[in-house]
Amino acid sequence: MTTAELLEQARKLSREQQLQLAHDLYIEADGPYEESAVVEAAWATEIGQRLQGIVDGTEAGIPHDDVMRRFGL
Repeated sequence: MTTAELLEQARKLSREQQLQLAHDLYIEADGPYEESAVVEAAWATEIGQRLQGIVDGTEAGIPHDDVMRRFGL
């Protein structure tokens, strides 16, 4: 099967199935995600640094309306 034929078949899938297929192909090509404990620890560190920046005034938040507008919401 060619990639064009595969794409033609993928277009017949529901949006949810297409997203799952894209996810599965990405994981297959790029390897599995890191363990959730590693990811959670990294996020905890990142969140802590961002919060500290807001508290000490070295970082500024983005107003809610600006974020929503940026994402077209």
